[in-house]
Amino acid sequence: MEIEEVIDFLGTDTVYAVFSPTGLKYLSLRVRQETLGIDPLPIDLRQPEKKEGQNAMITKVIKETINFLENGRHTMPLDFSSFTDFQQRVFAAVGRIEPGTITTYKGVAETLGIPGGAQAVGNAVAKNPVAYFLPTHRVLPQRGIGICRTGAGHLREKLLAHEGHDLSQLRGNYICTRKKCCME
Repeated sequence: MEIEEVIDFLGTDTVYAVFSPTGLKYLSLRVRQETLGIDPLPIDLRQPEKKEGQNAMITKVIKETINFLENGRHTMPLDFSSFTDFQQRVFAAVGRIEPGTITTYKGVAETLGIPGGAQAVGNAVAKNPVAYFLPTHRVLPQRGIGICRTGAGHLREKLLAHEGHDLSQLRGNYICTRKKCCME
């Protein structure tokens, strides 16, 4: 996949990241400083080659973004240390979902041995700090995905379609209720 295709797919030529000594802590297609309390580092996707003095992790984010969009996998080290043990367990389970496969919040809860824990899993999934590198797009509510054309809902749909899913089969019969959804 060429970088221009990646930029077109993501709808941006810049992603924003926060790194720790152990890996990527935060990745977003938009800056959300108010929720982070720190300034994320802008990464220009058009600069895939490492430049003198450039953080090696920047180059890795770009290469692994391409890799993820090509085959649904990545080797990006992720740092979830600021999350609860439960959230980390959910993230680990989500990270093991194979490309092209989908499950439900209930399915993840059952995998973790927590029947009736679908809502808790959904709450953890909603806190995904690393965009597409944690493939939360592969975890759906039992009622299907809502009709949404903005933000994470839009990227989720693009990723699901890219992985070969028929969105009409996955769609529920409800409209996204997020305040900024353009379908309202």
